[in-house]
Amino acid sequence: MSIRLPLTTVLDYADTGTSSVATGTIKTFQLPQDTDNIVVKLEASIIGGGVSCFLQTTDDGGTTYYDVGRTSVISAGTQWLSVPVVGAGVGTGFTSIVGTTQGTPAIGSANASTVGIRQMTGLPVLSQAGRVVLSYSAAGTANDLARVKVLVNNQSATA
Repeated sequence: MSIRLPLTTVLDYADTGTSSVATGTIKTFQLPQDTDNIVVKLEASIIGGGVSCFLQTTDDGGTTYYDVGRTSVISAGTQWLSVPVVGAGVGTGFTSIVGTTQGTPAIGSANASTVGIRQMTGLPVLSQAGRVVLSYSAAGTANDLARVKVLVNNQSATA
């Protein structure tokens, strides 16, 4: 399989400090039918707080969303999240006690906005409809900026 370039941007959104800590910012997007991989790029410049990004999928056209993965919380810099459309069904949300792994990572709870920081649920992408949620750890100011891009690669250069 070859690398399919260039990546296609399906969402490019800049949030300029108007979001609530309680609700975050939700942006929906549509994936091309022949999408192979999804890449989320989160860039931030947040004063006195931070932001993380959930990638979510739906199996019912957008009535109910489920977590696929989440980035780290960042206040400045760039964070990446890479998701294959069809994964191995293994999540990263397992318990570790004093460096010892308890159990085997597997698909678990994938309810919207519940996956932990830097974790994957193991749930595959369920449809072409998707969304990202920017989750803030402090109230935004006019000087804050969080920018999220959702990029995909696919077989067709014209898709």
